[in-house]
Amino acid sequence: MTARATVVVPTYNERDNLQVLVKRIRDAMSDVEILVVDDNSPDGTAAKARELGVRVIERTTERGLSTAVLKGLDESATEICVVIDADLSHPPEKIPDLVKAVEQGADIAVGSRYCAGGEIDNWPFLRRMTSKTGTMLARPLTSCSDPLAGYFCLRRSLLKGVELKPRGFKILLEILARAKPATIAEVPIHFEDREAGASKFSKKERREYLAQLWSLYVDLNAWPLRLAKFLVTGATGVGVNLGVLWLLAELLHRNPYREGAAVAFFVAMTSNYTLNRFWTFRARRAALIASYVLYALGTLGGFGIQVGVMHLLKSTHYLLAAFLGIVGGTVFNYLASEFLAFARRRRE
Repeated sequence: MTARATVVVPTYNERDNLQVLVKRIRDAMSDVEILVVDDNSPDGTAAKARELGVRVIERTTERGLSTAVLKGLDESATEICVVIDADLSHPPEKIPDLVKAVEQGADIAVGSRYCAGGEIDNWPFLRRMTSKTGTMLARPLTSCSDPLAGYFCLRRSLLKGVELKPRGFKILLEILARAKPATIAEVPIHFEDREAGASKFSKKERREYLAQLWSLYVDLNAWPLRLAKFLVTGATGVGVNLGVLWLLAELLHRNPYREGAAVAFFVAMTSNYTLNRFWTFRARRAALIASYVLYALGTLGGFGIQVGVMHLLKSTHYLLAAFLGIVGGTVFNYLASEFLAFARRRRE
């Protein structure tokens, strides 16, 4: 019988769970290959897997869930693969639903705890909050409601040509962020704590997750990082704007509320455009003239806010009024940069 899919099971010291897991997988879907990728478990996990008649890859020089999953995907005999934890926290009965979703066109299907219908069994408040916080931090990288799940199905071709940097436990997030699947199906699951063995989610793994998150933010220039860089660029622009304004008003005796403000805005806008193009949005390939014009047109809204605030606050010093006006126009300027001048489709 030709296998319809491969079920990849990364393991380390999971001997006590394997028999139940393998039976439940086979009961749920008989036409699958089960592939255990074991990291040289001292408890005899690999031997138990062979005893149960499943294929085993035993790694002796490398450890880590994420790299084990990728090894299993690379060595699988089928195009469609399911990844499931060995600790019985994921219901194998959902494997047919995950496979069907991919067969029907989804780029990836996720066994989700947080989509409609998903449940988590008896987690204490602190663990729920830790999970929710981790999920929230990952949301700028993907639209998936449960990007930290360890239960998913995909076609191996999704990863073709994608450079992954696996570390820690969260290989799904790595795939979602770097492979950028267009269609994500979420299958609700009831998540249960492991029945046997010890949890491997340690302080080290939490540190690994934060390091992975930072790597993804930097490599992909995720919007929170872009916003932070935009604010830094804006801060330099404030200095340029106020410096030019002071020069025009104090040394050249220009009206700071009319031509002084206009010239200072133009100089600061050009300076900000340059930094935003090459640093904030990494938009080196954006057409120079078109993106500059769009940036200028977009930031006119911010300039209008600045001038309006300056006129409202004429009773204060013009530099303070200008500063408050610049702050007021920052949000408008960011949106203009994000969605007009440096739209994501133009970025490298």
